[in-house]
Amino acid sequence: MRLLLILLIASLLLPVPIEAAGKPRVAIISNEADMPTARFIGGLLRECELDFEVMGPKDFSRALEGYEVIIILGGPKAYDGVGELASRYIPPANATALIEEPRTFLIAVYKGGRDIIVIAGHTRRETGEAVPYFFKDPIRVTRLWRWAGYPVDFRDGSYAIYYRERYFYDNESMRFYPVPWGTEVVRASGVVVNGTPLFNLTYRSSYLYLGVNYTSVSYYLVDGLGRPRECVFVNMLDGRVSQLIKECPSTEPSGLKTAIYITFKMESYGNRTHFEIAGNMVSRSLTHQVGERQIRAVLVLKYAMSYGSWEALAPFQLLYVNPAIPFGGRVIEVNNGFMGGEVITETVAKLYQYRS
Repeated sequence: MRLLLILLIASLLLPVPIEAAGKPRVAIISNEADMPTARFIGGLLRECELDFEVMGPKDFSRALEGYEVIIILGGPKAYDGVGELASRYIPPANATALIEEPRTFLIAVYKGGRDIIVIAGHTRRETGEAVPYFFKDPIRVTRLWRWAGYPVDFRDGSYAIYYRERYFYDNESMRFYPVPWGTEVVRASGVVVNGTPLFNLTYRSSYLYLGVNYTSVSYYLVDGLGRPRECVFVNMLDGRVSQLIKECPSTEPSGLKTAIYITFKMESYGNRTHFEIAGNMVSRSLTHQVGERQIRAVLVLKYAMSYGSWEALAPFQLLYVNPAIPFGGRVIEVNNGFMGGEVITETVAKLYQYRS
């Protein structure tokens, strides 16, 4: 069975050209201060063979008429009209934090008739730092998914292993408690297909529940910019395939109103070591031990909100990241939900071992 599955996956993971008609056109809105970052993004888009134009804030109306993706560089205080544009797509609480808190950046992705993306930092330095993070991660909810990319942070033989805990409610103590729940392993292997160097990425998660082994495996064939050419998703029960999907996920969320997807990063600065989230104080930076290594990681929050009312649409994710870790820098991942209006922890994954 396992050999048959491997052969099946291998036959599916062949590069298929993306249809040219699906290419989004990109407008980059920037003032002169952020023009170096705008040119850097333009270089990435050019490498990805995407049509783009760098514009000033006065050209925003023209961008709305002719471009599927609009990137706005700068936050609510950016001059020459950029701040006014950016403020339309940033939740007020995030705008205040971005202005007042050093060492922060924000990525806000508006999903409506157009994809409007605000990439902004507390200073221009943090704006520049946000660009690679956007192209490696939040890009997945935009029309740029599968088209644009960023040089990968892994190589042939890279891997990362995580231990995952799940939280259950105890009626006697009326508290949630963690239970070891399984592992997640991410691996990269270099391959050459029709003369093109690519990577096979494998995400494998497994856990045991009531005597049944549940395993999910995601296979991505990606290029050197991390863009997937083929995707295969396999679910197994006790080693038997229960579900097989042979397509890459869509970027269009279903059943949601016009939404803003927020990625907000902050790290410790001076005596600013914690941040309040739903009444809880959370560390902005921490040190996580992996074997004999001490990995410093900084806080990233990810969540979705309805546009205009700024109400939470979905549970939120709390991450601690370090760019030195392959596959996006993830060190710790905390998934949270809501119960009776209160925030509860659902799962926690912690890096156990890795190779860059």
